[in-house]
Amino acid sequence: MLKKIVLFALVLFTTGAFAQEKIAHINAGEVITAMPEYTQMQDSLQKTQSAIEAELKGMEEEYNKKYTALMEEGDKLIESIKIRRMQEIKDIEERAQNYQRESQSQLQQLQQLLFAPVQQKFKSAVEAIGEENGFTYIMDVSTILYVNPKSVDATPLVKKKLGLK
Repeated sequence: MLKKIVLFALVLFTTGAFAQEKIAHINAGEVITAMPEYTQMQDSLQKTQSAIEAELKGMEEEYNKKYTALMEEGDKLIESIKIRRMQEIKDIEERAQNYQRESQSQLQQLQQLLFAPVQQKFKSAVEAIGEENGFTYIMDVSTILYVNPKSVDATPLVKKKLGLK
């Protein structure tokens, strides 16, 4: 009997504790993509990506030029020259593959570096809204399977805090 009373008291206490908590939700993707810093980050990444693609295109053109020349002159060349030119073509191919691999890694690092301040600014705004409004939790809707219509949408509050429309 004592166990039932204690169990009932625990259930009643925990239910009462949750009833007092204020929970809000936010659409983090909507807020972050509206931030001017995010747009600047995307522009910077796009410029870097374009530079990488231009470099790879140059390597591809060099490869095609040498390959075409080898195919056209192949029968007329002595074996040692033919082998050297084939090695040059292979070297260009390997350089292009290495460059592409390294540049993608550097692009990912740049993205992380540029995104960190955007993420920190967003996080600070969410924390400030949580403190100002007494929210116990602010959850991102992208990770929540269900949002009760009575739940507070903190997205407009965070956008206002960040000066976004």
